[in-house]
Amino acid sequence: MSDQTTEGQLRHELDLILGRLERHDRAVQTEARAEGARLVGDMFADAQLVASRNLDALSSERLSRRARELVNALERVRDGSYGTCEECGGTIPAARRQALPGVTTCVQCQERGESLRARPEPVESISRRPRSRYKNLRRDEAKT
Repeated sequence: MSDQTTEGQLRHELDLILGRLERHDRAVQTEARAEGARLVGDMFADAQLVASRNLDALSSERLSRRARELVNALERVRDGSYGTCEECGGTIPAARRQALPGVTTCVQCQERGESLRARPEPVESISRRPRSRYKNLRRDEAKT
């Protein structure tokens, strides 16, 4: 796949996502105006409203993240680094780039990164009890 074809596909997907973001923003604004007009006090309706807003925020965040990925991919196409793994410098296979146009890593580096993120952070052992700063106080009390 040529750089021009890749750039065209990336631009097309970016345009679609930006359009979805604009429609989403307009819908949220329209909904906000409608909410301002309704009566307050229905707890069930308020809970639904909060849940709806949370879903809207997640959707918008996901679309914005995807748009940033595509902008970064377009920059890599222009500077000639598109298709090169940002981690190891190896080539990202064309099939992977076609399936995931914004991809920045090869499969091996992606898997390595995911396994590192999936590891739980070490937790301090709870079997070891901290030394009490009052330990000596009890000895002193026994002497008197």
